[in-house]
Amino acid sequence: MPLRTYRLWGGRGAALPPSCPLPPEYRRYFDTFAHLYAMALVAYAGLMLPLFVWLGRPGPILIVLCSILMTLGARGLHHRGYMAWGAALLWGMMLLLIGEAIRLYGAGVGFEFYVGLALLVLHISAIPRSYKIVLSLLLLGVTGALLMSMHRGEGQVALPSATSTWLLWVNLVLTGTLFAGVLMGLEGVTERLERAYRREALHDMLTGALNRRAIVAIAERWQRAKRPFAVVLLDVDHFKRFNDLHGHAAGDAALCHLVNCLRQGLRDGDMLGRYGGEEFMLLLPGTSRVAAMAVAERIATIVRDQPLVLPDKSLGMTVSQGLATQEEAATLSAMTALADRRLYAAKGAGRDRVMVWETFDRLFPIPTRCVVEGAEACPFEPPRRHDDSAVKA
Repeated sequence: MPLRTYRLWGGRGAALPPSCPLPPEYRRYFDTFAHLYAMALVAYAGLMLPLFVWLGRPGPILIVLCSILMTLGARGLHHRGYMAWGAALLWGMMLLLIGEAIRLYGAGVGFEFYVGLALLVLHISAIPRSYKIVLSLLLLGVTGALLMSMHRGEGQVALPSATSTWLLWVNLVLTGTLFAGVLMGLEGVTERLERAYRREALHDMLTGALNRRAIVAIAERWQRAKRPFAVVLLDVDHFKRFNDLHGHAAGDAALCHLVNCLRQGLRDGDMLGRYGGEEFMLLLPGTSRVAAMAVAERIATIVRDQPLVLPDKSLGMTVSQGLATQEEAATLSAMTALADRRLYAAKGAGRDRVMVWETFDRLFPIPTRCVVEGAEACPFEPPRRHDDSAVKA
C-alpha cells in the first residue's frame, strides 16, 4: 500500500513505498501528530470520560467513547501515511465534542476554551493551507452562532453556581495542560529534526564522514586560532578502474569500508572529511611532520591489511597520501595546495605511499614513464584476493 501524504480529499499525493522515509517537508507533521494522538487518547480516556460521567449526561459520554475509537483509527491512518485524513478525523471528533458540550452546558463553564486547542491542532496538521483557512472560519462561525443562540449563555442543563465555577477551573487547567503538551511536543520534534538537518548538512550522505564544506570550515577555524595542525589529502589508488571492473555498488561499499579503516587509524581529536569523489582530507591537530607521517603510515597499513569483503570476493585497496603542516604555508589554501601536489607526487611515484617532500623532482627513484606521461601511464595492478590471486572483471 503506497503512502499518501497530502491531499485531504480528491487526488493523491506522492506515492512512496512503506519502507521509505517520508520527505523532509512531511517529517514534522508526522512526528508531531504521532505525539498528539497519544495525548488525545490520554485526555479522552483519563480526563474527559470521568468528567462527563460525573456530570451524568449520556450524549457527551458516547461522543467521548466514539472519539477514543476514532482517534485509534486516525492514528492507524496516520501511520499508513494518510496524514491529512487522520488529522481531519481527530479534528472532527474534537469539534463534535466541543459543540455538544457547549450546547448542553452553555458558555462560562470553560468548554469554549477547547476551540483554541482545535484551531492549534488544525494549523499544525498536514492539511493544505486553503483548507485550514476555510475550516478555521467554519469552526469560529459555528461556535459563535451556537453561543449567540443561547439565552444569556445558558445551556440546556442548569448547573449550580459552585459546580459551574469548579467546572470552569477544571476546563481551564485541562486546556492549559493540553496546550502546553502540544507545544512542548512540537518544540521537541522541531529541535530533533533541526539536529538531524544540521547533521545531514555537515556530513557526507554515503560515508558518514564530514563533507567538504564542514572539514574546510574546521581547518579555517583552526587556522584563524593559530592552532598548529597538519593536513593529509588521501586518495584511493585506481578507484576509477575499480568502479569499471566491479561496478559502482562495489565502489560505494569500498568508500564506506575506507572510512571505517581511516577511523581506526585516527587519534582522538583528528578530523576526517570527504574532500571530493574518492579523495579525503584528514586534519591532525597539534602534530609535527614526523608524528603526522606516523599517523598516515598507520592508516595506509590498516587499509592495505583489511581488504573489502564482498559476498563473492574480497578486494584489496591501497591509498596515496600527501601531507603538509601549518608551518610550511601561510594560508590554508596554500597548505591544501601543497598537500595536493604531494598527493600527486605519491601517485606518480608508484602509489600506496605517503609523500612529505615539497617537490616532485626530489623523489628518488622517479618512474620515468610516469614523469613524462603522467600518473595514468603507471601500470595498473588489479585488486587481489586473500590468496593473492588477481580478481578479474
